[in-house]
Amino acid sequence: MPTTNEKARRYKTIGRTCYAANIMYLFLHAFYLVLFLVAKIYVMVYVVAGIIALYLLFFLLIKFKKYFIYALSVGNEFFAFIILATLMLGFSTGFHFFLIGFCVVSFFATYFSTKKNIKGSFLWVGLSMAIYLTLYFVTKFNKPYYEVDAWLELTLFTTHAVIVFLIISGFLSIFLRYALSLEKKIISESRTDELTQISNRYGLYDFFDAEKDKSTKVLALFDIDDFKVINDTCGHAAGDIVLKRVAEVAAQSLEDAFVCRYGGEEFVAVLDDKPQKPALDRLEEFRKVIETEEMEYEGRKIHLTITIGAAKYMNGLELERWVELADQKMYNGKKTGKNKTII
Repeated sequence: MPTTNEKARRYKTIGRTCYAANIMYLFLHAFYLVLFLVAKIYVMVYVVAGIIALYLLFFLLIKFKKYFIYALSVGNEFFAFIILATLMLGFSTGFHFFLIGFCVVSFFATYFSTKKNIKGSFLWVGLSMAIYLTLYFVTKFNKPYYEVDAWLELTLFTTHAVIVFLIISGFLSIFLRYALSLEKKIISESRTDELTQISNRYGLYDFFDAEKDKSTKVLALFDIDDFKVINDTCGHAAGDIVLKRVAEVAAQSLEDAFVCRYGGEEFVAVLDDKPQKPALDRLEEFRKVIETEEMEYEGRKIHLTITIGAAKYMNGLELERWVELADQKMYNGKKTGKNKTII
């Protein structure tokens, strides 16, 4: 289910697109008005003037977020105008190009629609194709009502070809940007632990692959001592609160380190080990901060401690083996009394 923010973002994208499209259509018809006035084709002047008034009213539909009604109105207006203009001025003026562009727009509109009715898009495509072929055959065997001058025919044909290419490119560009943002969001969410909102083990894999110089790195594996007891005595809801708090403290105390939830009550931190900033000292400071944490849940006090096992990176070490070495150190810490750091 999309969140409120996602819906708001989608509506914002749709609103901007509709607003930009309406301005573009308005200017296009104003351009027609000038051309038909110069060419003295007054019937088309009256038609276009009425359409311009209609598009001014369409801004109200956009303002009140009546996007479906707006799209339906624009679609019907375009079909009617394309049919009329082609019959009046001829197939060679290129009004039919809009029918091709309309196919792309219909699928774009379906993608951003809440109903996602792809059959509706195919209906619009089928209607566009039927109108296109009908206009072609009708104008092939019947002369247009007006014999337009060569300059007007060339201007209209070129204008329509360019506009339709721009429409297709523009809508596909918007779709691509939206799709890429969704892809980025999906990747980010798949690398984020849902409970603690820090990275998960898949994020650790990405970090390991992306980190070129690991020579100064130390991987620390730590888990919460007696976490099962907390779950058994206080409940899993309390356990979740503890996990979130440990993740929060880890992110704060080891702020320049990579921290992730590795699984269950286990966490991983990858940090630098440098003479001026030894990893052991930093991990010990973090452990002591956790040791001072005393939480309360439904009247029960929860005292937290963690055991940390850490291993320095060795050339050619695979991530799984690196984690295993840290795990062995942590296991030794558990066996020898817990609440300690071993590196």
